[in-house]
Amino acid sequence: MKRLLSLLLALSMLFALAACGTGTGDTPGNTDDNSAADDNNTPDDSQTPSTPTDNVVRMGRDMASTGNLNSLLTTYNNIFEVSDCVFDQLISKDPYTLELKPNLLTDFPTIENDGTLFTFELKQGVKFHDGTELTSKDVQYTFSRFFDPDYGNLNGWMANMIKGSQAMMDSESNGKLDLLESFVIIDDYHFSIELEYGYTAFLAVLAVAPLNIVPMDACEAAGDRWGIDTLIGTGPFKLESFNPNNEIVLVRNDDYHGEKTKLDGVEILNMDANTALIEWEAGTIDVTSVDVSLVDGYLDNPDYADNVLFTEYVGVHCLSFNQAMKPFDDQRVRLAVGLATDIKGLCDGYFKGHIRPAKSLIPQGVAGYDDSLPELEYNPERAKELLAEAGYPDGISITATVTDTSSWDKIYQVFQEQYKLANIDLQIEKVDAAGWFDKRSTGNVQYFMMNWYADFLDPDNFLYSLFHSSVATFFSNGMVDPEWDAKLDAGRLITDLDEKQTYYADLEKWLTREQVAEWPLYAPAGYLLVSDRVQDVFCKRDFLMSFATGSIVG
Repeated sequence: MKRLLSLLLALSMLFALAACGTGTGDTPGNTDDNSAADDNNTPDDSQTPSTPTDNVVRMGRDMASTGNLNSLLTTYNNIFEVSDCVFDQLISKDPYTLELKPNLLTDFPTIENDGTLFTFELKQGVKFHDGTELTSKDVQYTFSRFFDPDYGNLNGWMANMIKGSQAMMDSESNGKLDLLESFVIIDDYHFSIELEYGYTAFLAVLAVAPLNIVPMDACEAAGDRWGIDTLIGTGPFKLESFNPNNEIVLVRNDDYHGEKTKLDGVEILNMDANTALIEWEAGTIDVTSVDVSLVDGYLDNPDYADNVLFTEYVGVHCLSFNQAMKPFDDQRVRLAVGLATDIKGLCDGYFKGHIRPAKSLIPQGVAGYDDSLPELEYNPERAKELLAEAGYPDGISITATVTDTSSWDKIYQVFQEQYKLANIDLQIEKVDAAGWFDKRSTGNVQYFMMNWYADFLDPDNFLYSLFHSSVATFFSNGMVDPEWDAKLDAGRLITDLDEKQTYYADLEKWLTREQVAEWPLYAPAGYLLVSDRVQDVFCKRDFLMSFATGSIVG
């Protein structure tokens, strides 16, 4: 009977949905499909499911939109966590503390010329999965490919403080690889990188998932099939097989240069959220996320309570307003929608108290977070007054766009009810994953809920990365302001930590509470179910799964 818990909970939530007009969403940070499991997915009580006894961890998750594992072509963490398994970066993050440490390097680089010149020494004898040795040429190729427009990287902004990188990204496609001039090869194991200016978070940038080091010859030979047929790194796992949209199979890299993982492999299997819960209870998978609307059923069950893992991520969920589209071209309208949003009600009601309200785009644990800020106000009457002042005495109609596999439409349904008190009509537009990305990246989404996690622990990763004019279209926020850009650029030059704290706290306060470019909602957090036989597999605070730390104990 215990194996039916997830199905019964799912059905009870469907009845609750019909009764109260609100609904469930995924564990914050996940955007998996939330459709109820159908009868064909219900375990057959007449058969005892086979519990794995091998040394492989299996995770169930929605992979319906996972068609390519090339980390340059995505901004989604489910791809980045595969990169973390297959590849290494020059610098790595401790999975438990996120502390930086040398990875492919003998030590941290030497830094000269006022923090603009970094000189590196590679470990010798590090092998890619195809048996070739890592050398400086592979690192040079990785960085040049990262900025060359012919390779379609969506994440070049992460490292555009490297000298000449922005010029490369802005250049016209020429059909061949252009080398990054500020990357200088000294010999097979030594190289240097020059920055445009001293950037205090540069070592953290070198640890971001998209800057994984790739083998030049194998990557060039794979061409457009890189990330589909071929994915070769130096990481603790090798890609054994990839069935796009369906399954990823990783096996241990026995030639790994670092501490070898105790697991023989990892399998990530495609299934919707409710099916994953049923399969987890049946013992056929080891790990899956569990929605906050269902987690109490596990926490309150003595058979499952010890299997629930909670993590609050370094990140934020917020409302994003497109200032290039009416009516959000008016600050009063943006503020009105913010004031009409009952964040505490969302966290206490919809999320059942499992999620903490946010009051800043910069999250706790990152320089610039100001704990003294008051909570964001909820005031629908003031919202109506602001709309009238802006020329909308009868209210407004706005459209939220969401993917058709996401359960965030249930959160939008909560907002629909809240906004009625402020004469705001919220329409929900559902599109497929490809349509969503195309619409958002071309500046054509009017209003949406956005989640962002710390690629590196610096306020620049939240303010510059999301609200610099260069990404105004890509992130559909229409935030084009040269004076604001100049302040972001100046912030990158600050080296004193106290000065940095004050400077970014002031920038964030202006962005959120005066410009109202966005409206923070809650601190993202999530729950995992992990089987008794698995140890030290968890979701890190950067919202990437840690598999390499895992082992089988039962």
